[in-house]
Amino acid sequence: MADKEKDTLAEAEVKEVKEEKQETSKKDQVEKKIRKQIEKKQEKEAHGGISRIGEYLKEEHKWESYLFIVIALITLLLGCLILNGSLEVKNSFPLIGDHPTLFAWILVGLSSLGLLYAVWPFFKPAFPEFKKITWLTWPKFLGNLARTFIFMLIFVGLLYLYDAFMSEIFVLIFS
Repeated sequence: MADKEKDTLAEAEVKEVKEEKQETSKKDQVEKKIRKQIEKKQEKEAHGGISRIGEYLKEEHKWESYLFIVIALITLLLGCLILNGSLEVKNSFPLIGDHPTLFAWILVGLSSLGLLYAVWPFFKPAFPEFKKITWLTWPKFLGNLARTFIFMLIFVGLLYLYDAFMSEIFVLIFS
């Protein structure tokens, strides 16, 4: 009996030793993961300029976005005025005077990209909402489309009759 108890005690001790080894190996793994995370964080801090700029650009700054939208619209308008010929660039103006059309197209392109970049944060929250929408079936859509066009035709007809009636009244009054 004593031998059996010694064997079970020995087996229990072996199990405890194995469990302790497993726990220490798990602790080592966790420590390695933590060290890797710390190293990554230190690398990010070492290259702080790039990640900080990226982080700043990812943040939403509403008033800056509004200002950027206004500036992009003004530059887009200036580019369009130069292309239209309403705004003239003197030939003596350095660099731009030689190629005003090219400058205008570059201005329009960059300001369009800037406008899209500035407006994106306002539309970004709408996209997950689109996934929640249940769209109409094709027959219901066509029925609603037909009703809408019929209403528009009736409304246009009424406006046309009103215009004709008022035109006749004005002719009688002013003649």
